[in-house]
Amino acid sequence: MENIPSLPLVAIVGRPNVGKSQLFNRLLGKRVALVDSEAGTTRDRIYGEIGWEGTRFQLVDTGGLIAASTALEKGMMKQLSAAVQPADLCLLAVDALSGLHPADFEAADYLRRLGKEVLVVVNKVDNENLLVAAAEFSRLGFKKMFSVSALHGLGIGELLETIVSRLPKLEVLSSPPRAVIAVVGRPNVGKSTLANRLLGEERVLVDSEPGTTRDAVTAAFTWSGRPYLLIDTAGAVRKPSSRSAVERYSLNRTHGGIARADLVLLLLEKFHPPTRADAAIIHQALELGKGCVIGVNKWDLPGDVSLRQYRQQLRDLLPYAGFLPLVLFSALTGKDLDRLLQTCEYVIAQRERKIQTPVLNKVLQVAQKQTPISAKDGKRLKILYAVQTGASPPVFRLFVNHPRLLPAAGRGYLTNQLRRALGFEGVPIKLDLRPAPPAGNKQSVVKATEVPRI
Repeated sequence: MENIPSLPLVAIVGRPNVGKSQLFNRLLGKRVALVDSEAGTTRDRIYGEIGWEGTRFQLVDTGGLIAASTALEKGMMKQLSAAVQPADLCLLAVDALSGLHPADFEAADYLRRLGKEVLVVVNKVDNENLLVAAAEFSRLGFKKMFSVSALHGLGIGELLETIVSRLPKLEVLSSPPRAVIAVVGRPNVGKSTLANRLLGEERVLVDSEPGTTRDAVTAAFTWSGRPYLLIDTAGAVRKPSSRSAVERYSLNRTHGGIARADLVLLLLEKFHPPTRADAAIIHQALELGKGCVIGVNKWDLPGDVSLRQYRQQLRDLLPYAGFLPLVLFSALTGKDLDRLLQTCEYVIAQRERKIQTPVLNKVLQVAQKQTPISAKDGKRLKILYAVQTGASPPVFRLFVNHPRLLPAAGRGYLTNQLRRALGFEGVPIKLDLRPAPPAGNKQSVVKATEVPRI
C-alpha cells in the first residue's frame, strides 16, 4: 500500500511524563493524544495536522525516550526513532517543575546525533517564579528555548509562530476526500498487525502484551488509487467498573474513532467467537449509520474450526448483523488482504448509493403484496409512496396511512426486502415513516424530499 505524501513534520520528543501529549493536544487545539499521570501512557506514534498563519504541517507525539530493556520498551523506542528520523523539526519537551534531569541530556544528545534542528520547550511554566527556573535548560546547548504551559495555553502562540518560520515552504496540494476505516476489536486479535501491513511500515507497536495500543492511531494510505484514513483503535474487554482511567479514556477514543468512520471493520480471530464487547461495538456502529465488515484474522492457522461452525457462532452471537459481509484473511502474511479491502470498498460504495424513486416504490409494492403488514389491532399498513431522502447511510421516507401501524417485525421485513432487491450489504437502512399528506399536496411533498436520480 502506498502512503500519501505528508506535510512538513514536527516531532515532540522527551523523557516520560514531561507533558508531551498535553503539549501535542494544546498545539492541535483539541484532545487527541491520551493524557494520564501514569508514565509511558503514549506508546505509539500519534499524528495530527495543524494550520497556523496559512501554513499546514503534521505534528507527531512520541513515547518517552527511555533506556529500553524489555521487548515492549524496545518496540516503543523503535516507534520513536521512526517518528524522529523523517522530522523537519523536533520539539525537545522538558519539565520546569522537576528541573533538569540526566535523561534530558540523553534526549538532547540523541537529537544532536541525528542532526535535527531542535526547539527546547520548557513545559509547566505556570507562573513567573518558574520562568527563572526554566533558564537552567539552556545547559542542553540549543539556541532556541520557549517557556510554555500546555495546561493553560501560555506561550503556545509564540511557539507556533517559530515552528512555522522554521519549516520548509512547500506547496501543499489538496488531496481528494479520504474514506475513513476504523479497525475495532478485542486486544490481541491483530488490529495493529493489520494496520502495519496496510501502511507498509511498523507504524503501530505490536507486542504480545494485551492492550499495547492505548490510543486511536490514525494514518493515511492508498489502495487501488483511492485514499483512505485508517484508525487503529484500542481494545477493551473489562467490565466498566474494573477499568482504569487510561482504559476508560482509550475506550472513549475508540468510540470517537467509530463516530469519525465511514466504515467499521470488526476484527475477530479464528479460534475465538465474538464477545459481548464485539456485539456492543457493532451495535453502536450500526446505530450511528456506519458501514460494517467482519474480518476474521489468523484463518490460515491450523485448527478444527470450520467456516460453517464459525458462521453459526456469528449468527448466534450477532443475530442482528446477518447482513454484514464476512472475510477470512491473515494480517501477518497478507493472505486475502486484497479481498478484505475490496469488500470494505464495496460496502462504502453501498452506503453512498442513491436509488431511483420508481425502482424504490416498485420494490415496496411487491413487498406489500407478498406479505401484508398488520398491527396488533388488525389494521393494515399501506405504503402510498416512498423516496430516498439521504445517503451515507441510506434513509428512505415512507408516506403511509398511519406510522404507528408498523411493528418492529414489519420494519425488519421491509429492510430485508430492500436488501434482497437493492443490495446495501453491510449498511444499516433507516426508515422514516410519515403520515401521507392530503391528496392535493402529495406531489409538492415528494418533490421537496426526493434525492436526485442517478
